[in-house]
Amino acid sequence: MKNVIVIKIGGVASQYLSTDFLSQVKDWQDAGQLLVIVHGGGFAINKLMEENQVPVKKINGLRVTSKDDMVLVSHALFDLVGENLQEKLRQAGVLCQQLKSDLKHVVSADYLDKDTYGYVGDVTRINEGVIESFLKNKQIPILASLGYCKEGDMLNINADYLATAVAVALAADKLILMTDVKGVLENGAVLEKISSQQVQEKIDAGVITGGMVPKIESAAKTVAAGVGQVLIGDNLLTGTLITED
Repeated sequence: MKNVIVIKIGGVASQYLSTDFLSQVKDWQDAGQLLVIVHGGGFAINKLMEENQVPVKKINGLRVTSKDDMVLVSHALFDLVGENLQEKLRQAGVLCQQLKSDLKHVVSADYLDKDTYGYVGDVTRINEGVIESFLKNKQIPILASLGYCKEGDMLNINADYLATAVAVALAADKLILMTDVKGVLENGAVLEKISSQQVQEKIDAGVITGGMVPKIESAAKTVAAGVGQVLIGDNLLTGTLITED
């Protein structure tokens, strides 16, 4: 679709939405831009698990999630993070709708590795038709980072991966991955742009390190799959832009 921007926002960031964020989303919507928001909510899940004395266990950076844990995970994502995000946007005059019952018709997933991670999934298919129906009604669909396997079980999904899958399915003009850093830094300054051809050399040179490596590699694959560009930063307008060339 034309004029589509997919925005991934972390759970913590979604709790403290800046006036700049809200006004930019409103301006884009008023100008006819089609927006989709995907959110995570690790902080809210951790808080609920702590309150319920459920230990948090991670392997390779992924939360090990039991079937019982999914009750807390879905409550955190739908009722805490998602509801708050929807309310703040509506207060700013933005037309939006959190997908709850509809989400099972949008995000198909499969177990990443059930024996190791439990109810953690990987996206297998995005039904873009449901998302497009909201966009055609001038609404921003808000998607929690959850998916459903063919047996009907709900699975916990990495929000970056879900946002990427949505952007690719919609052939979006832009994917914005909002994070807690300003972008990729080189010699203390934010790199405004990296072409997909430069990604490996920046990794080899030690410019892109740690958790930014999979994020940038995923961004390069995303533009190769037909998404116009990927912006990684701490706001909607500035950061490091990953492009095809």
